[in-house]
Amino acid sequence: MRVNEEERETRFDALFREHYADIVAYSSWRAQSAADAQDVVAEVFLTAWRRLDEMPIGEAARPWLYVVARRVMAHQVRASRRRARLHQRLGSFPVAPVSDSTAEYETSALVGEALRRLKPADQEVLLLAEWEELTPTEIAQVLRRPVVTVRGRLHRARKRFRAAFEALQTAESDAEGQAGELPAAQVRPVASAGVVVSPCSSR
Repeated sequence: MRVNEEERETRFDALFREHYADIVAYSSWRAQSAADAQDVVAEVFLTAWRRLDEMPIGEAARPWLYVVARRVMAHQVRASRRRARLHQRLGSFPVAPVSDSTAEYETSALVGEALRRLKPADQEVLLLAEWEELTPTEIAQVLRRPVVTVRGRLHRARKRFRAAFEALQTAESDAEGQAGELPAAQVRPVASAGVVVSPCSSR
């Protein structure tokens, strides 16, 4: 039986006061970061408010909240793995091995920039396939398009992404090469002084 809004608020307030500290402690221990833990706590009590009429009463409420927290954290882990797989799949091109977070960040930045260079339709089908891990049949249901159309769109989107990513890689490599070299025409040795002088400074 549904209770009125005032009773709902009173019950939720009591629930929050009684179990907030426990959920914070549990989430802080299990979550991958402090920010993730905060998100878990917020999502748990948002779910509790939405499903207050379905929640068990009394001591049974506490394990119910833990179940919700565990489910939210499992979703966070899956999302994190999807992001990692997305970068791995979309960025699986010949690159120098990376061992530090700066290089990994730069690779992720290239992936993001390559995606932004694609048309919205290409972005959507790629993210559905690589991030959400949907099959062409499932994507077809989401987009309400024939499967054969989705397969063709996905194939073309992957080719365009690869071309955009490789172009960005080439541009980045060229820029790094130019920054590390000084053209020979810009310097000349002065034998008598034993130094290198640029043409501009010799005047």
